[in-house]
Amino acid sequence: MTDSDPTGPSLDDSAAASSEDRRYRDLRADFDELGAGHHVALFYESLAAQRRVAAAFVASALERNQRCLYLTDRNEAAAVRGTFRRDGIDVARRIDAGDLRIRSATDVYLDEGFDPDRIIETLGNASAESHADGYDGFVAVGENSWSFRTDEDLDDVVEFEAAFDAHEADHPVTTLCQYGLDDFDETAIAKALRTHEHVVYRDTLCRNPYYLPPERYADAASEGLNATLMLEQTHGLARSRRALERQEQRLAVVNRILRHDIRNDLNVVIGTLSQVRETDALDGPSRARLDRVDRVANRLVDRAEKARYVQQTLTDGSVERFDLDALVADAVATVRDRHPDATVDVDGSAGVAVLADGHLKTAVVELLTNAVVHGTADPPSATVRVARDGATATIDVANPGPSVPVADRRALDRGTETPLEHAGGLGLWLVKWIVDNSRGSLRFPETDPETCRIALELRAVE
Repeated sequence: MTDSDPTGPSLDDSAAASSEDRRYRDLRADFDELGAGHHVALFYESLAAQRRVAAAFVASALERNQRCLYLTDRNEAAAVRGTFRRDGIDVARRIDAGDLRIRSATDVYLDEGFDPDRIIETLGNASAESHADGYDGFVAVGENSWSFRTDEDLDDVVEFEAAFDAHEADHPVTTLCQYGLDDFDETAIAKALRTHEHVVYRDTLCRNPYYLPPERYADAASEGLNATLMLEQTHGLARSRRALERQEQRLAVVNRILRHDIRNDLNVVIGTLSQVRETDALDGPSRARLDRVDRVANRLVDRAEKARYVQQTLTDGSVERFDLDALVADAVATVRDRHPDATVDVDGSAGVAVLADGHLKTAVVELLTNAVVHGTADPPSATVRVARDGATATIDVANPGPSVPVADRRALDRGTETPLEHAGGLGLWLVKWIVDNSRGSLRFPETDPETCRIALELRAVE
């Protein structure tokens, strides 16, 4: 079959189908991670999309040994079975085994009139029966369009959702309640949003920021709710959270490689260089080249160590109270131990305390190290001053030499790097992120063109 064959699918159709299949595989994986006992609402625009989400939900539950009850209304049972088969569910076998039951929602909800207590009891009994039969859970998937055939007000149906959410049971029921966006008005959708902790919208499982626990739902005002805006914001938050989680996962992998694999390999290199240096076969130029390689290797190990602190500042955002006298003294002692030829003076106020990120000492050590390594004084020297002005405490590190380049400052201020503007490695970025976690500021005071100054402004406390 050629591309021009009118009876075959186009390349665009194939790409769209592949993209759709990938979305539903991702959604299925999200349902696997969600686990049992949750109350989920699906808001859909077409019956085909609704059936595919329901299929992913049911397939996930069956795979985890949960009995499933599907309640049809707008969809014919045959259409539901067809979608389930297409998405890999052996419908006939599952029904014969008792794993899957497909019934009319009207029979379950309205057979004896709408009675919320009876419905909750029925679902609870079904869950208990499922556990007695050896299943690990019970799942109910219902098309909520049945609610248009009850004499009750829609508020009563939504209140039933809240009451079901509050129901305590030895064997909780996992549910997927399905709402067609063309069937329910804005107010009804908004109220349904408030009664479900998780929602599916535009093929995305979202944690719902508008969810209200049952004890709060009854007292909440419903006027002026914009369901479309609520759904779009919920979807946007879920997508952003997912992107952030992926970014953090990738950063954790890169950090592990930097901190562990590369550092270990470099330690082998440094150890071998040390052994070679002890031989007598090296002439002067060769020994100089060896020393240069050793310096570069040690610098890379230092950067890998900084990467470890970067990861910690991202994962451990604890804020602690610090006595700056003790903290600065400790940081100065660390730098003097690493650079015994350097002079580090301490000046300023005593008795100043701050609230800051738990890695504040690492930031001060980094600034002092930067001062003695990159300063122009011989021997190296630096001064650290502590001051307080009202609610702000300042740690000011200065050394002879040029200021931090404007391009580096711009990159730090913007929070991103470009090929021509960077902050000279991880050091200043590490300081910035620790200060950001402390709700403080990183400053570059310019009072003397021959002096480099970097200041940390933090929240002072008594």
